[in-house]
Amino acid sequence: MIYEFMFIILGYFMGSIPVGLILGWIKGIDIRKHGSGNIGAANAFRILGKKLGITTMVLDMVKGAIAVLVARIYLWFGKYDGFGKYDGFGTSSSDWYYLDPGFLLACVAIMAVLGHSFPVWLKFKGGKSASVAAGVIFGINPIAFVILYGVWILALVKTRYTSLSNLISALTAPPLYWFFAGVEFFHNRSWWAAIVGVILVLFVTWRHKENIKRLFAGTERKLGQKEKIEEKSEDTKEVIATE
Repeated sequence: MIYEFMFIILGYFMGSIPVGLILGWIKGIDIRKHGSGNIGAANAFRILGKKLGITTMVLDMVKGAIAVLVARIYLWFGKYDGFGKYDGFGTSSSDWYYLDPGFLLACVAIMAVLGHSFPVWLKFKGGKSASVAAGVIFGINPIAFVILYGVWILALVKTRYTSLSNLISALTAPPLYWFFAGVEFFHNRSWWAAIVGVILVLFVTWRHKENIKRLFAGTERKLGQKEKIEEKSEDTKEVIATE
């Protein structure tokens, strides 16, 4: 069962890569010290600008997708029991410690999301995982991802609130997971897919609890509202400011 645990652990470490923080460092800004203090795409948009904000969002989705797709490739080509003639690579359903393939993908997906929110490198203080959650959806089923991303774009255009768009799109995840779980090519399991969707909704909602409070209070920032950053370098004493 060592292979399965390796993919689950890989999911966590892929998710824990602090993309927004790294891009901020390249620009000479620690985004944890500005805006919401979050390392995710929304704060990157606000502090680093549109280009790096989009880059953060895309790369956060990519790392979540890669984590699940690597595990899926293992299921496709490793002849995991149930997807071809069992050849000893992976576990067999005759073993008491056998992991259902759908459950394995669910574990990897959830660990990638947890990795982003609680990265060991940053003392477990990470992002809110909306982009990573979208990425793992792509790894589980690209069709569901396209629909989910369309819902997110539509909500963002209508509301201009990134956080509210994240919550609205997250709510569509469980039915999408369940509906597309039967597509044979992706080897999903309907119940596990639905369970993953529900867990992600609850987790993403919990991570957005402060945003929800600000939405009700009318103080939540809309997309495009930037914060001016003044940060003096110890060497040059120059003022660094976002656009």
